[in-house]
Parts: sequence; C-alpha cells; structure tokens
Amino acid sequence: MSSSGIIPSASTTSTTNALKKGKWPPLRTTFMASIVALGSSFSFGFQLLITNPAQGAFIKVITHIVKFLNASKHSNNPDDAIIAHLENQWSVIVAIFFLGSMTGAFFIKIVAERFGRKKGIMLAIITQITSSLLAITSYWIVNHYLFAFARFTMGMGIAVAMGIAAMFVTESSPAHCRGIASLLNGVCLQSSLTIGAVLAMPKLLGTEDLWWTLYLFQLTINTVVLCILPVVHESPSYLASQEVKHHDIFKSKVTESVKFYHEIPYEDAERIADTLISTHQISRSQETIFSVWRSPFNRRGTLLGMMVTVAMAMSGITVINAFAFEILMDVGMEQDTAAFANAFICVFSLAGIMVSTWIIDHFGRRPLIISTFGFLTIVNVAIISLMWAYSETQNQIVSYLLISSICMFNFLFAMGPGPISMFITGELVPQTSRSASSVWTNAVMAAVRFLPLTSYLPVKNLTSEPIAYAIFFIIPMIVVVVVLYFLLPETKGRNVEEI
Repeated sequence: MSSSGIIPSASTTSTTNALKKGKWPPLRTTFMASIVALGSSFSFGFQLLITNPAQGAFIKVITHIVKFLNASKHSNNPDDAIIAHLENQWSVIVAIFFLGSMTGAFFIKIVAERFGRKKGIMLAIITQITSSLLAITSYWIVNHYLFAFARFTMGMGIAVAMGIAAMFVTESSPAHCRGIASLLNGVCLQSSLTIGAVLAMPKLLGTEDLWWTLYLFQLTINTVVLCILPVVHESPSYLASQEVKHHDIFKSKVTESVKFYHEIPYEDAERIADTLISTHQISRSQETIFSVWRSPFNRRGTLLGMMVTVAMAMSGITVINAFAFEILMDVGMEQDTAAFANAFICVFSLAGIMVSTWIIDHFGRRPLIISTFGFLTIVNVAIISLMWAYSETQNQIVSYLLISSICMFNFLFAMGPGPISMFITGELVPQTSRSASSVWTNAVMAAVRFLPLTSYLPVKNLTSEPIAYAIFFIIPMIVVVVVLYFLLPETKGRNVEEI
C-alpha cells in the first residue's frame, strides 16, 4: 500500500474490480466527485465568465466604461470619471478574485487537516455563499468597494474548495479510475464556463438591472451542495491518518468509507482499510508548507505540479476567459454578436473535456499534456497573427477566423492542461505532502492569473491587442513544453512509490 492513500497495484481485490468495472468510477465515487465539483470547480468557472459577457452590464458603453463601476464611482466620487482610469480599475476588480484565491490557497492545508476533507469543503462553500450575498448587496447599495471585497472572499472560498476537492477525489477513488473521477472537476468547470457565458449574455441576465441574479444562481447551487454533502463519507485516507483512540470504531469508519466509495464487499474493504491504517499510522506526521521542500521527491513533485499550473494559467486562458468578449468586440463585432460568439466558443471547452474523459486513462497524463501544450503554442501564434491581420485590414473574414482559432484553443485546453492541472500534483506526491503541495500549486496558479489580469488591459492600451497577447503568452508556453518533456513522469494507474 502506498502512502498516497490508494489501492496498491498488487492488490488482487483491486485488480479484479478494475477488470470487472472497467475504467469508470463506481456510482458513489462519481456522486461524491460530482457534488464536490459543483461546490468548487463549477463556482470557479462560473466566476471566470460572468464578468466577461456581462461586462456590458458593468460597463456604460462609452468605449467600455464600467456601468456598475461608473455608477458606484459617481455616487462616491463625482469628479472621478476618467475613462481609462475606470477601465484599468475594472481590470483590477476582475483580477482581485485571484488575489483572494492566492490568499485562500494558504488556508487549504489548515482547513483540510483540521476539519477534514468533507467538512473543509463545507466551510469553503459557506464562505462562497456569504460572498454571493455580499455581491448581491453591493448591487442594491451601488458600491463597487463591497463588490470587490465580495470577489476577494469568493476567490478565497473557491481556492480552498478546489484544493480540498482534488485531494478528496484522489484519496477516495480506486486507482483504476482515478483519472476519470478527477476529471469530473474539469467537466463541471467547463460546463460552468458555457452556462456562465449563456446566462451572462446581455439578452438574458447580463443586464444592468439583472446581473445580480448571476450571484443568486451561484448562491442557489452552493446551498444545494451544502445540503447534500453531509450524506457522503469522509476520505478513507484522511480517516486512516487520524489518531487511534478506539481501534474497533476507528477501523470500522475507515472500512465503511472504503466500502462506500469502492463499492466492494465488506471483507475486501476491511483488508484495504487494514493496509491504509498500517501505512498512515507509520507516518502520521503531515508535511508543512516549508518542510515539503526538504525531501527531493516531494520537492520535485511539487515543482512539477507548480510548473503545470503556471503553464496552464500562462497559456492564454486567463485573458480568453476574462476578456474574450472584449477581444471579439475589438475585431468589429457588435455587443450581442460578441456575446453569442463567446457562448459558442465555450461549447468547445465542454467538447474538449468530454473527449478527455475517454482518453486520459488510455493515453496517460504525460503525452496528453505535452502534446496539447505544444498545439496550444501553435494556436496562440495563429491568434496573434489574426489579431494583427484584422488591425491592418479590418476584414470581417479575419474576425471569423479568429473565433475559429479561439474555439480550437478552448478545445485543446479543456482536453489537456485545464483538467490535468487540477489533480496532477496529488498524483506526484504522497498523502502526507498532498495538502502542503496543494497550497503552493494553488497559490502560484492564482498569482499567475492575477498578474496578467491586472496588467493586460493597461499593456493593451499602451500597445495593441496582438502585442499584449504575445508578450504574456508565447514564451512561457515554449519553455514549459521543453521542461515537461524532460522531467514530467507518467502517473496513470501508478502509486507514488512506482513513480
């Protein structure tokens, strides 16, 4: 049994069940993974998109002045109506979500170990519900400072939920279907991008009077998840790592959790529980966010996980998620057309993640992520070229080619880097280091997303759309493909010791 908290490949029971059930996870594992994904990655994707097509609701269209921000600024400071200043402030408000995520990342380990995986996610969802209420309140009192604070706390809650959700699913899933079970987070994320893009369209809820209902929608989803979570079991690996006070009761809890998620007979679950308990009781001490760097193996796994998340964030997805609507309007589209095109683009993300569920446990993580990063670099060059071509020709055909390129980008991103970056770190380090490594990967991901969002619009205003895109997203992709090619191991179906 490995310290990663999954069934060892030598286990006869595990192998037999894998052969009988194929690569798909048991129904209860699927149920748990879907529920925690709705409370974590779904919220993340939804927050990425609602400030994009709904920007018309936040913007009073005099060359993209923020409606919401403009109304609030004028109610608090009537003299501050400089368009460029307001636009730059809007980019900060959009980006402050990731500042909250970066802060929240440092609470992942504390919450996950003190409250457990299940209760930790519940606490993070309560934070999200509170943030949604604050965002709704900011609409009624017209205060963009409260709105910015709500986005900050929302980022904190979602970061904690996503960090713990990845550990929860990895620790609870049988090894033979761990990849697909983990991909449910990605499926929910890509689905939320499409749903967010549609609901936030100016023809639906993305209006000056209705944008607050977008937060009401998320509040409703989070409330439902919070009510359902108590029925699922705690992670068997987490239970096995706790202090033993009454051995029979302790073992019974671990066994019931294994039986619940693996859907195997009690006797088989009991044998797996014995192995889990013996393994985790030998090394109960958890790595801290600093001690995780002392072991060469843990350091390598954490750094590789950080490299994948940095590459994911610097692939261009950050700007496409946040500013695709504005990019489409910059190439000559009307507001409604750009909103429809943005929703259409998001459908390709959903298609990409569905393809990934079929191939990730067949081809493996390594070839999938390296090949998709390589193709994304080529697509980014095409996007920059088409942006420049439109600025020179003002040809509408070029704008449609740009849409096609962004569609291809979303498809490739959702097929590889998007979902894999959410769980690859958990497969590269043992259970004792998982929460500490998750802190670093989530913090770096949030920081790398925050910086382009705060600086992309100012750089674009100083230069041009293609130059700004090239500065941020070409060189990092090339470096990452080379590094991952030489250093990233395959993790498909392998325990930490095998890696």
